Parts: sequence; structure tokens; C-alpha cells
Amino acid sequence: MHAGKGHIDEITSHGRHAARVACAPGVIPAPGQYVLTRCQSDVEDALAFPVFSAGSCPGGFYAAPPLPVDWRPGTQIDIRGPLGKGFQLPLRARFVALAVFNQHPARLLALAEQALAQNAGVVVLMESIPDGLPAAIEVAPLAALRETLGWADYAAFDLPRPALAGVLYEVREAAYSGDGQALVETALPCGGMGECGVCAVQLRKGHRLACKDGPVFDLKTLME
Repeated sequence: MHAGKGHIDEITSHGRHAARVACAPGVIPAPGQYVLTRCQSDVEDALAFPVFSAGSCPGGFYAAPPLPVDWRPGTQIDIRGPLGKGFQLPLRARFVALAVFNQHPARLLALAEQALAQNAGVVVLMESIPDGLPAAIEVAPLAALRETLGWADYAAFDLPRPALAGVLYEVREAAYSGDGQALVETALPCGGMGECGVCAVQLRKGHRLACKDGPVFDLKTLME
């Protein structure tokens, strides 16, 4: 983990990413990891804001939505990270399914970049088609999840914590046996510095803290 400074180069409005952040290489999060950010001009703000990667760019990274409402081009920010466990796409993966169960596909589209780079077929399952998707990415509705898991050898999910049980049920019903991970969206106020339990993800055998045990979890861990 590192600490550094950065600034907002650009704010965008389409579905793939929300901002371009210029920063040092050491604080760039990998897909699924996050950084805690704080606007340098807002010294009284006690809580830092977690920001995820929506993909790589020269000199920094694209930030996934949502972002703080007061960020503007030129905003100076303090950055701590990268934090947490991110996605680990197997090099052997050739058929990749990315299922989006929230409003923003950007965090999984960062992973799609890696999949395409290793010549894997990629399908994104979500209810609406985001702008700016590469032509090589297929889009399907979430209703096709079980069918898609029948041929995928790696599956990644981005979902809010309350949706976890229902998604795991779908995975079990599909008898999915490939590699898989899930980014569980929850509050991440301390960045792994405390044990407050706000980000706790309940499992069959106890719980895990998303701030440091996640926010990306292996499907096998979630289904134990």
C-alpha cells in the first residue's frame, strides 16, 4: 500500500468510466481493488471516498462511477492504496462471463480489457448496454446467466451485498464448476485500518471483511 497525490484530468458522463485520474504508478488500483481518496481542499472531511478502477490509461487510471459530486477537472486529491483483493483472471481462461448486478458496469469492464488482451471471448450480462463497448464484447441479459455459465470457464460478478445470496443460488443451480470471483459492493470507510464490521460479508461459516478480505472474493469461499 502507498500514499500519494493525484488530480482529476477529466470528468466524463458515459457508462464506461467517470473520470481520468492522473497519479503515480504505485497508487493505481488493479481491477477490483480500490483506493481511498480525499479532496485536498476539503480538510474537514473525516471519511475518505473509495474509488475503483474502470481501466488503465497513460499516467494514471480511469475511475469507475460513482464519484464525489464535488470532483471537477483539476481537483487535487490525496490517494491511499491500492487496497483490498482484486480480480485474478486465469491466464488459461478462454470464455469469460462478466455479470453486472448494479448500475455501473465499469469495474468489470476493467477486467474485460485483460480478458480481451489474452484473446478470451467475453460476454457482459447486464440489463442495459453501456456506451463505448469494444465490438469484441458480447452483451446478454442477466436472464441468460445460467446458460452462459454452462460454457464459461471464468465468471466474475459485481453486485451489492444484499444481492449476494440470490446470485450464489443462481450459480449453484447452474452447477457452475469453473473459476469465479465476486466483487461485493459495500461501504469501505476505514480501508482495512479498523475492525468496525460495517463492510462485513456474511458467509455460511462466519463472516469476512470486504475492506481487507475482499472486496473481491472467490466464489468457492462465498459458497463454503
